[in-house]
Amino acid sequence: MIGILMQPNIVRQVRNTETGVVTITEPTEVRQVLSSRTAELLMEMSEYTVTDGTGGHARVTGFSVGGKSGTSEPPVGREYQGVIASFVGMAPIVDSEVVVLVLLHNPRGELRHGGQIAAPVVSQILTEVLPYLGVPSAGGTSPNHDDTSGTNAPVILPDVRNRTITEARNLLSNFTIHISGHEDESTTLITDQLPLPGVYLFRRSDIFLFTANNDARITVAVPDVRRMSLPQATNSLSSRNLNIVSTGSGVVTHQNIAPGTLVPQGTVITVTLQPQVLEAH
Repeated sequence: MIGILMQPNIVRQVRNTETGVVTITEPTEVRQVLSSRTAELLMEMSEYTVTDGTGGHARVTGFSVGGKSGTSEPPVGREYQGVIASFVGMAPIVDSEVVVLVLLHNPRGELRHGGQIAAPVVSQILTEVLPYLGVPSAGGTSPNHDDTSGTNAPVILPDVRNRTITEARNLLSNFTIHISGHEDESTTLITDQLPLPGVYLFRRSDIFLFTANNDARITVAVPDVRRMSLPQATNSLSSRNLNIVSTGSGVVTHQNIAPGTLVPQGTVITVTLQPQVLEAH
């Protein structure tokens, strides 16, 4: 359901450092401000702005982006304030995760329209933020399977902290669960998880759960997956129980965690792929 006004929240969760209890701020719906159909049309138009309109500079490789440019003139008598060039962008178009607003006050130079100078800034921000948050690209591949039929679409990792092991298993039925020890699953609470909740992962990704009595983390060295194809990088990372999120296509040109870095098993490694350029002879 879209077109609903949500109550703004700044704090996502509060953790009691003494008891480990986590209080989560749940999303709160205020009211329906637009019909679902109207909201869908607005999203379609915002995407068209980026693909075929004045917001072309807001494009991000591997992601669907929508947006709207703006260029406001100062009121009469206040010309000294100059124009304000702006662009608001959101990504992905479906189930948007990130919204960015860039305002440039009184820009210098010949270019002053929002689509010309603010949209590129939005593109740069989204290019960095989306992989950092683990948002899968349109061309993303499962960490464990090369399923492109849509049956292995990425799903958001739920928060199972402060839930029993039994409850966690039910909530994480789409993933591969790792948990040490043999505790009473109906009463023992999960105190932490890796990866942390909120990231989009493909089904059967590796999720590590910890309890008060079993909190040991196993660290592994991040392999160098640069210059690898996506299947090669996936196999290399999954062999060490590391998860992968990818953007782009081709061969890996960048990984967000340097090779050789020691990280806990379950860590998400974000890789950027670009087409391989063959040298002419």
